[in-house]
Amino acid sequence: MKKILLLLVVSLFVSGCSDDEKSKSEERVTVHIEKHADGLAYEQNQKKPFTGIFEGYYRNGYKKAEIHFKNGKQHGTAKMWYENGQQSKEANFYDGKLEGMATEFRKDGSKYKDRIFRDGKLTGTLD
Repeated sequence: MKKILLLLVVSLFVSGCSDDEKSKSEERVTVHIEKHADGLAYEQNQKKPFTGIFEGYYRNGYKKAEIHFKNGKQHGTAKMWYENGQQSKEANFYDGKLEGMATEFRKDGSKYKDRIFRDGKLTGTLD
């Protein structure tokens, strides 16, 4: 799950564009951030690690991801959606590590898996 979330975040960093005036036929993000060698996320052309909310959108206008950052690390709730608008994943992060419940959903919106993390490590499942 952690690898999937990180891969999605990295792919959104690379493929996103920050112009809100771009056509809705293109994928877009609300802020362009990138991961640096120190492992932290930075807003493009900034020296201070990013704190705020990153949002990515599909070409059809549906939200793709909403990820909270604090001091360059994922911190708070991260949510992802399928292209059809149904939620695909929801997980909580604390200081860059998975913490608490992480839930995966099927494309029809029904719950698929619940996993419990502590300090970034899987400690249990509720399947």
